[in-house]
Amino acid sequence: MAERQNERDDRQKLKNISFAKKILLGLSMYVPSSTFKKIVLKLLGAHIGKNVYFGPGSLVLSNDYSSVYIENNVFVAPGVLINVNNFTVGENSHLGYQCLMVGESLKIGSRCNISNRTFIECSYSPILIEDDVTIGGCAMVSTHDGSYRQVYGLEMKAAPIYIRSKAFIGNNAIILPGIEIGRKVIVGAGAVVTKNAVANSVICGVPADKIRTMEVSNENITGN
Repeated sequence: MAERQNERDDRQKLKNISFAKKILLGLSMYVPSSTFKKIVLKLLGAHIGKNVYFGPGSLVLSNDYSSVYIENNVFVAPGVLINVNNFTVGENSHLGYQCLMVGESLKIGSRCNISNRTFIECSYSPILIEDDVTIGGCAMVSTHDGSYRQVYGLEMKAAPIYIRSKAFIGNNAIILPGIEIGRKVIVGAGAVVTKNAVANSVICGVPADKIRTMEVSNENITGN
């Protein structure tokens, strides 16, 4: 049987947080005040921009809060859990109701819309989401697949994911490890993306396949 790779254990992260920090984080989660949450995060070392809003029940966890950057005018909806050690979200972005983000390194660009109950996992490899990206409700983006390891003891697949600018990911779509979604790609609702999608393409299905390429000019937009 292949040697097991390192496993993420969030219990260890909680053990590394001091009792005083746990009290502050617990209060920030249950006190329905965005201002209070921002004060707590700044005290812990996070970089919080202007006009940032944290909804009730939202929580940010990190082993190193100095690596957390939440830029100006970001909206964090109620119930959002960000459990990422190196986390950046650019200005004017929106994190929807009950989004769950876990892992080591996640960068979200500016003017992005991450819709309700989206799950983004970057425990074993980083995820980069560029500017002006929309991810629909209940979509899943995951950098690892542990099925072969758990069932057969083989090496776990883990690879970075890149979602380029102005891409649109439909509701309930699934982005698998090692995928690059090109600029202005549209991913249909419920698609399972198992291979890279080139810029300006429209993909859908299980597994997702290209159904057209959008031709963009200064005068019009056509598909073929």
